[in-house]
Amino acid sequence: MMATPTPVTRFRPADAVRQCEASFIDLGFVLLCAGAAALIGRNVTVTAMVAFEAVIVLAVAEGSRGLTPGNMMLGLRTVRAEGMHDAAAGVLPAGMGRILIKYCTLIASLLAVFVGLPIVICSPLFVRNDLNQGWANGLASLASVDIHQPIVISGGTPRQQAAVAAAPSRTATQRTMSRQPSAQPSVPPTVALPPNLKPAPAMPPMPAAPVPATSAPVVSAPTAPATHIIIFFEDGSKQPLAIPSTLVLGRKPAPQEQGDAVLAVPDQTGTVSRSHARLEITGDDLWITDLGSTNGTKVISEDGEETRLRARQRFPIHTRSRIFLGDMGFSIIMSTSRRKRS
Repeated sequence: MMATPTPVTRFRPADAVRQCEASFIDLGFVLLCAGAAALIGRNVTVTAMVAFEAVIVLAVAEGSRGLTPGNMMLGLRTVRAEGMHDAAAGVLPAGMGRILIKYCTLIASLLAVFVGLPIVICSPLFVRNDLNQGWANGLASLASVDIHQPIVISGGTPRQQAAVAAAPSRTATQRTMSRQPSAQPSVPPTVALPPNLKPAPAMPPMPAAPVPATSAPVVSAPTAPATHIIIFFEDGSKQPLAIPSTLVLGRKPAPQEQGDAVLAVPDQTGTVSRSHARLEITGDDLWITDLGSTNGTKVISEDGEETRLRARQRFPIHTRSRIFLGDMGFSIIMSTSRRKRS
């Protein structure tokens, strides 16, 4: 029996021009901090220390979450290069070891009479490879991806999936052609049920009682509507939820209280904590609690109001709201269906 192909969410490599723009924005951030220190302190040593601290802040943010001021403004993320070539490796943050190599390369370029730094920053423009890597990213085995252009690949081997994801987007026509449906219809992914969501045991059939011929016809009472709750993730997967139930959501979640179920979140951003948030479903009410996650939890209502949750604080939510665990989003839909009368 052939295995069902599972869709994989990937991101396209950022084009060279946007990578250069993001790097110059980061350089402007460091110069702005140094300039403010020079105006306030009027001391060369203090100015150099502030500039060095600004570089440290950039390095920590880029190593842990792939974020810098330039990346945030242009919708880019810095990730490990092997995740772009091998779909099984996943999209992971850069890590401090590789970031140290990258920033040492950038600092060393300053020794070339300060001309070397702009050349290294602009290197993605004249160094051609499948990931548009510049010299600094190439030495550190890093890549820059565009999170505004996610693509979902269904079927094929992990390396084939990664090869399609790594192909740069050139024209609108090519993007439209790449989205044409294949001859074989895609099959939606099967998501495992949480351990405490078990189907109810089947009831044995009841024998029908004989009805006298002279009696009036029996009219069956209308069946009460059945309510369903479904959680939809960004990668297209979905999971039915029991009413009532409590679930711990995360990358590798663990129960927080007795009776908690766990549901692994299909994270492709590397920003979801192991046990990120706790979801409570009690009849018509929904509640979510951030469990002290690294990258936080936020809720965006239907009217666009955004609320960033405090850790360990229970927060009411509504169906059709958008919830983000770090950078990974999902929605909860409550639907009502009515069975046909016999």
